[in-house]
Amino acid sequence: MRRWSLALLLTLAAPVLAQEAQEAPAAAPAPEPAPAPAPAAEQAAPAGESAPTGESAPAERPRRRRARQEAAAEAPAPAAQPSAPPAPAVQAPAPVPAPTAQAPAPEAPAAPAAAPEPGSVQEQVRDEARYLFGYLLTGDVRGTVPMLSFPFQLEERRFDAPEPLVVTWVKELRNKRTDLVTLYDIEVLPYVEMEKKYGKPPARLGAIVPRGTDVYAAVANLSGRAAVLLYRQDGEGWKAFAYTD
Repeated sequence: MRRWSLALLLTLAAPVLAQEAQEAPAAAPAPEPAPAPAPAAEQAAPAGESAPTGESAPAERPRRRRARQEAAAEAPAPAAQPSAPPAPAVQAPAPVPAPTAQAPAPEAPAAPAAAPEPGSVQEQVRDEARYLFGYLLTGDVRGTVPMLSFPFQLEERRFDAPEPLVVTWVKELRNKRTDLVTLYDIEVLPYVEMEKKYGKPPARLGAIVPRGTDVYAAVANLSGRAAVLLYRQDGEGWKAFAYTD
């Protein structure tokens, strides 16, 4: 049945196929439209290259770009020109150090006085004055009482008893910072010679100097300042009866 059906279909289709084959040559193919002219930039192909035709031109453009990029990458880089040497830095002049103030030289003590003769009055007075100044510089005013003769003249004040003198002298020495004072030397002179060498003592002391009595002056160098004790003989020894500085 299948073979019969296939043969019947071929028989019926044969006349139709023959007619279409006769009509096909009669219909002339329609002319294809002419391609649009390529731009002048695309038509002008470089020497040694064939002009691109049809749709091959767009494909050639990226190829030429890649070829130029590869050629630029393979080309040797230009030699770097040596840079100019850096200009030498200008050094600022070193600052001149300011002159430092020199500390004042310590005041040199005066030349020591000539040593008195052994056993002389000057030696006795000098020893008494050395002990008395030693007590005063340590602040022990009460220890000087046995070395003093009353009435005692302390600057412009007169003391007839030891106790008021001790209280007053302690206050004055505390204000003068005797712990910073140094006893360098003591010179002993008769009162008359002291006036000739150093001048008259203050008026407050001159009035109490007894007339007709041997009086000696013990001039001490206390850190460059003069302090004077006046001595007279009282009993068996020499005792101080006046002080000034």
